[in-house]
Amino acid sequence: MERFYRIGKTQKRMGEFIMKYEIQHYTLCDGWVNTWTITNEDGTTESEYFETKEQAISALADFIDEENREYLHGNIDSPYDIQEFRIEEVL
Repeated sequence: MERFYRIGKTQKRMGEFIMKYEIQHYTLCDGWVNTWTITNEDGTTESEYFETKEQAISALADFIDEENREYLHGNIDSPYDIQEFRIEEVL
């Protein structure tokens, strides 16, 4: 009898690894860390992960675009540089 487990909407066989992707930001104190979070309905927060690398790339591109728009409108002093971020595959 095979055993299955469920993470989110994905069902996998026991023993298979589920890979996910995170966007990491380089910080002076801690090096590369995942600073992206989501807020749950109950107000708690947790790290944000993406099911595919393409989803992570898209989210990062949207973030950088928004930063640049805010900079051009004078709402922030300087936008983040794309070189400050990387996308890593994690378990």
